[in-house]
Amino acid sequence: MYYNPYDGIKNGEGEWLKSNFHTHAGTGKDTCGAYEIYDVVALYKEAGYQVLTISNHDYFSDVNVYQSKYDITLINGFEYSANLHMLCIGVNGLITGEHRDVIEKCIKQGGISVLCHPNWQYKEYWPCKTMMDLQKYTGIEIYNGVVFRLNGTGLATDTWDYLLSQGRLVWGFGNDDFHRWYDLARAWNVVWSLTRKHEDILCALKNGSFYTSTGLVLNEISFDDGAIEIYADAPDNYVKDFKYIFIGKDGKVLDEQYGEKGRYIVSGNEMYIRVQVISEHGAMLWTQPIYNNAFSSFNGVEE
Repeated sequence: MYYNPYDGIKNGEGEWLKSNFHTHAGTGKDTCGAYEIYDVVALYKEAGYQVLTISNHDYFSDVNVYQSKYDITLINGFEYSANLHMLCIGVNGLITGEHRDVIEKCIKQGGISVLCHPNWQYKEYWPCKTMMDLQKYTGIEIYNGVVFRLNGTGLATDTWDYLLSQGRLVWGFGNDDFHRWYDLARAWNVVWSLTRKHEDILCALKNGSFYTSTGLVLNEISFDDGAIEIYADAPDNYVKDFKYIFIGKDGKVLDEQYGEKGRYIVSGNEMYIRVQVISEHGAMLWTQPIYNNAFSSFNGVEE
């Protein structure tokens, strides 16, 4: 029996929300940003985002004061930076301690934890053993936009496949890690949420009801009668044919197709199937894995 994180889309009750959860803003101590918070919120609003988290280093920036001024859902959070970096999203204050304790306290506050840029500076900035030892984090950044102008690589799908193949069902996030204007809209998460309320968005994230993109839109995804069908699009582009790559255990390519849509017949032996879509101009889209429950071990708080 497979767990399909997109199963809730069938009834049509909800909407897709473009979101960024790794954002540095404010020019005060420890804020690490180049612009004030209200300027950054305005930038993301103009770029078509519906959800934003300000996540300064070990500094809690309460964004509730900005909520009434902008038509965008602002979710409080911060970036834990005392050791290996980690996002804490949906919390009501700064949390300190070891990773394990911070994750537990984050959950108690109703929030989630996401491990940041696993390959920043060098391969395994986040050691695989450390990630395996940790429990209850919701996901990892499989794409971090700012790292591509720093050191290492912002891509971490290799790390994601490693964890998934070890039975750790974690979700893949894509974030800007915004510091300057040229970091805007490098990658984003599109969340299927019942409403724009914090609790519904966080619930969707815990359940994997979102996809990650650098420019493509997911028009349709379904898993019925043993087949995964997916249809992606590039807004305002007449080119409709893309490369659809179906990926399984250990990052193995199960199938690769080119066309308007992708379709994969599940044999039942796959540990998981995730899809990566690539356009002619390099824009990409990653779905969350459809995962065989016989192998899965949820890290999130919704089981």
